[in-house]
Amino acid sequence: MGLIRKKRSEDIKDVRKIGVYIGVPGLGDLLFIIPLFRELKRLYPEAKTVFIGKLLRDYVRPVFDACPYIDELMEFHLYESLDAGSLLGFMKRLRAERFDLIVDTQRKLLPTMLLAFGGGRYFVSYSTKSMFSDFPVPVQDRDKRHTADVSLDLARALGAEDIELNLELTTTQESRKKARDFLSRKNLSGKKPIVGIIPSAGHPSRCWTGSNFAQLCDRLVDERGCGIICFGTEYDKPVTDEIIALAKAPIVMEEQGSGSILDSATLMSLCRVIVGVDSGPLHVADAAGAPCVGIYGPTLPDRFGLL
Repeated sequence: MGLIRKKRSEDIKDVRKIGVYIGVPGLGDLLFIIPLFRELKRLYPEAKTVFIGKLLRDYVRPVFDACPYIDELMEFHLYESLDAGSLLGFMKRLRAERFDLIVDTQRKLLPTMLLAFGGGRYFVSYSTKSMFSDFPVPVQDRDKRHTADVSLDLARALGAEDIELNLELTTTQESRKKARDFLSRKNLSGKKPIVGIIPSAGHPSRCWTGSNFAQLCDRLVDERGCGIICFGTEYDKPVTDEIIALAKAPIVMEEQGSGSILDSATLMSLCRVIVGVDSGPLHVADAAGAPCVGIYGPTLPDRFGLL
């Protein structure tokens, strides 16, 4: 085990099954971890990759299902039950899976210890200064680098080189058709440049004011002749309704509740630019390939910003 002797990346042989402990990711967290799965697939193309964690929010599931680098879900939520029986049961499940490689993306002692003794032939983790890891994971300037890049240090410890730090989101043919139909219905499918706005975030401290968004929309329409699409869910309705009421320019609202996040992502990808606050949907737009402008505060763009 890593506590005794560190291995080298070239020591790894015959990796056919990889378990990656994620925890309970939000939408942005899931998008940030996909580059790690991509690199693991590049290192071990024949291996099955298993996501160890739980998807608590239904809207996250389509992103998970569409990812070509994740083969399976092993559901586990550490903090649902912390009794000895459930923890021992998790270790038993890990051992039954017979993982060749276990990758720990979190930095918490309890899950790291469970994973380290979970029966994997190889274990890599930067938790507790890589004390339990079979491979050294030097994490430099962790608090100043993007979260996605820090996670990729685990792949680097396994020998990955020339890593591309970019988000990725796979859309569907159905979602592309829905996006084109939406633009046609709203008379936005001509030569007019389309700007998308994402005005709401999970925490009020991350939001810009409704009046500022309304003024931005008015200027984009008056000075640039843009069409405006506002993205949001029913949860965001108080924020989006305020902007639409304050703006003089016409704003088209995304059809809330009519499809999945992949439909929103495809529509975002057809915009000339997306302007949004720090939120999961902004990272969806980034992953879908839309040019994005992020409005940040108090979160740090160096760690959670656009890629």
